[in-house]
Amino acid sequence: MANKSDKMPWKEAFRINVRAVKLLSSKNRLMFPYVTIKALLGTVFSYASLFVTARLIGELAGERRPEALIFWAAFQIISTAVFAIINGVMYHAYEVKTANFWHNLSRIEDEKLMSMDYSDVEDQRVRDLRDQISQNRNWQGWGFSILQANFEALLSNVFNVVGAVAMTAGLIINKVPEGSPYAFLNSPLAAFGSVALMFACASISPALQSKKHDMNASLADKARLGNRLFGHFGFINSDPDSMVDYRMYNQSEGFLKHYRWLKDSGPWFTGGVFDRHNKGLGGLMSVGAELGEKLLMCVIYMFVCLKALGGAFGLGEVTQYVGAVTKFVTGVMNVILVLEVFRVNAKFLKDIFEFLDIPNKMYRGTLTTEKRSDRNYNVEFRDVSFKYPNSDRWALRHVSVSFNVGTKLAVVGENGSGKSTFIKLLCRLYDPQEGEILLNGVNIKKYRYDEYMAIFSVVFQDYWLMAHKLGQNVAGSCDVDGERAEKCLVDAGFGERLGELPDGLETWLGKDFDEDGIVLSGGEKQKVAIARSLYKNSPFIVLDEPTASLDPLAEADIYREFDEIVGDRTAIYISHRLSSCRFCKEILVFEDGGIIERGTHAGLIAAEGRYKELWDAQARYYEGEGDSDDMLP
Repeated sequence: MANKSDKMPWKEAFRINVRAVKLLSSKNRLMFPYVTIKALLGTVFSYASLFVTARLIGELAGERRPEALIFWAAFQIISTAVFAIINGVMYHAYEVKTANFWHNLSRIEDEKLMSMDYSDVEDQRVRDLRDQISQNRNWQGWGFSILQANFEALLSNVFNVVGAVAMTAGLIINKVPEGSPYAFLNSPLAAFGSVALMFACASISPALQSKKHDMNASLADKARLGNRLFGHFGFINSDPDSMVDYRMYNQSEGFLKHYRWLKDSGPWFTGGVFDRHNKGLGGLMSVGAELGEKLLMCVIYMFVCLKALGGAFGLGEVTQYVGAVTKFVTGVMNVILVLEVFRVNAKFLKDIFEFLDIPNKMYRGTLTTEKRSDRNYNVEFRDVSFKYPNSDRWALRHVSVSFNVGTKLAVVGENGSGKSTFIKLLCRLYDPQEGEILLNGVNIKKYRYDEYMAIFSVVFQDYWLMAHKLGQNVAGSCDVDGERAEKCLVDAGFGERLGELPDGLETWLGKDFDEDGIVLSGGEKQKVAIARSLYKNSPFIVLDEPTASLDPLAEADIYREFDEIVGDRTAIYISHRLSSCRFCKEILVFEDGGIIERGTHAGLIAAEGRYKELWDAQARYYEGEGDSDDMLP
C-alpha cells in the first residue's frame, strides 16, 4: 500500500474520484442529484434571506416607508415558509438516500467477496487489504464514507461562490463620490489590491488545513494499529466467548499489561502520536488557520466599510456586501480545502479499488450442469495435485479416484493428510495445479460455476449459524418451506429440541435481536447445520467432521439413520472418529496428500495396513482394551 504522505497527482486523483462517484451513483440512484438540489436550495435561500435583510436594514436606516417595510417583511416570511416546506420534503428524501448510502457501502464489498475466487478470499494479503480499508473508514471516514459529505461540501461552496459574485457586483460598480477622501477606492488598482489581499488571507487557512490533512493521512498506519489493538483489548474482558478462558487462566494481568501499554503508548491516548501531533505542529496549524480566517474578516470589513463611509452605498448594502464577500472568499477557501481532501482521500480510494479490481482467475464455465432426475452422477479425480497459494508444499499429490451417485464414502486420515483439501477441490473452491476433476466425463471447469456449486450441500468444520430465526437458518433464506424445514431438523436429530420451542421455526437463535432467543449447545448447532445441508436437497452431501460436537450416543443415532436420510444421494464423510466408517460402503485413507488405501471397513481391517493401525489406536478407548494403567498418560 502506498505511503499516505506521498502527494498524488491531481490528474490521477480526479480520475479515481470520478470513478468512485460513478460507482456510488450506480448503487445509490438519485442520491447525488438529491445532494445537488439540497445544496442549491440552501444557497438560494441563504442569499435570498441576506438580500431581503439588507433591504429591510436599508429602509429602516433611510426613508422608513411603511409600504416598503411591509413588502420586504412579508416577502421574508413567505419565502421562509415556502423554503421550509420545500426543504422539509427534500430533507426527507435526502435522509432516505443517505441512509441507504451507508447500507450500500458494505454491499459493494460484500458483493465483491461473494463473487471473487475463494482462493483470494482466504489469501492473507487480501484479508490484510480489507482490514486496512475497514480501519481507514473507522478512524476518520477515509474512502467511500467521506466522499458523499465531501461532494456535498464542494457543491455548497461552489454555489456560494457563484451567488456571491452576483451579490457583490455592486460593491465594485458603485463608486465613491468624487471629492471624498476615500475616492481612491474607485481606482482599479485599489479594488485589485483589496481583492488580492483578501485572497492572500483566504489562502492561509486552506493551505494550513491541507497540510494538516496530509499529516493526519500519513499517520494512517498507526491509526489502524491503534484501532486493531483497542478493538481487541478494549472489549476482550466483556466477550462471553472468551470469558471462560479469561477467568480460568487468570489472564487479567496480561490483559491489563497490554491495555496499559495501549493507554500509555497507543495513538489515541494522552502522550500518543495524535496527542503529540495536536499539541505540536498540528495544533499550530489549526491556530494559524483560525487566525487566517479572522484576518480575512478584518480585510473584508475594512474594504466594505471604507466604501460605505465614502458614500458609495448605504447601511443596507453594507450588510449585503459584507455577507456576500465573506461567503465568496470563504467559499473559495473551502473549495480549495475540499479539493485537497479529495486528493488525500484518493489514496484511500485507491486501496478500495485495488480490492475491487482483484481479477477472477478461475474460469467460470459455460456448460449447464445436467439436471438428472435419477441423480446419476459420476465424479473422477484424474492424477490431481494441488498446493495452496503462497505455499511450496503439495497438499494433494497424484490423487486418482472415482465414485458414483449413491456412494457412502468415508475420508479418513491424520491432520494435514489432505482430507479437507480433497473436499475443497471437489466443490471447486480451488482449482488443481495439475490433473483434472471430471463430472460425468466433463472437466468441472467447463460447467457454470454457480450451477456446479448447487449440486453440493456441505457442512464444514467452521460452519456458521446466523442470528436469525431457526427456520431461516435451515433454509438459508428468508423464504422458508416450514414443513420441509421441520422434517430436515427431525432427520438431523433436532426433533425433540424443536418440540420444546414454543415458537418452533420462528425461534430466534441467540439474543442479538430477541431477548427470548435461544442459545444452542455445540451439538445442537451442528444438528441445525446438518439440517441445512439436507434442506438444500443436493445430489452430493459432504460432512466435514459432522459429529465432532456430538456425544457418542447422538453420533450413533445420526449415522444409524443417515443411510435412510440421504437416500439416493452421495454422502461423503470426513471424520477422525473411525467408528463412523462402519456405516460407509467405501473408505479412502489419506496420508501425506495421497490416497494410500481404499476399501470397505472389513476389507481394510483384514489388510492390516494404515487404516487398521488408526482403528486399533481408537478402538481400545471405545472397547476398553488394556489395563487401566495403559489408559493413563
